Amino acid sequence: MTARTPLAATADRVWALVRDFDAMPAWNASVLSSRIEDGPADRVGCRRVLDFGAGGVWVHRLSGLSDDDRVLQYRIVDGPQPSPMGLRDYRARMRVSPSGHDPGGACELEWTADFGTDEPDAMRERAAQVFEAGFAGLRARLGGPPSTP
Repeated sequence: MTARTPLAATADRVWALVRDFDAMPAWNASVLSSRIEDGPADRVGCRRVLDFGAGGVWVHRLSGLSDDDRVLQYRIVDGPQPSPMGLRDYRARMRVSPSGHDPGGACELEWTADFGTDEPDAMRERAAQVFEAGFAGLRARLGGPPSTP
């Protein structure tokens, strides 16, 4: 599944926030806390332990980070057991791109997740909730979506 949102900030400004693998609680209200293991937070292979409250504690491993392409990739490597919805093989990618109509002042964040699950509809709904909480937090922190031309 893929979701996108426009942001009223430069791609470099958004990337500076998103690339910090430990900063998710600062821009995603669904995450209560984060801590890095095997860090620092920009070392491929480090793990972030995220507390989603009633959603449980999940562990992500940073599997890719490219400042040139503004791409961050991660995998879920641990979580509540048994795994909710039979979730397995979760891989995600976040990419920040300058907006085509305003390369100097706006950008788009694309968040993609691929996974196996026993309950695909419920898992897509849950992922969409986490993505939207993140998008809303980034829009609030960075000034909201750009105005449409």
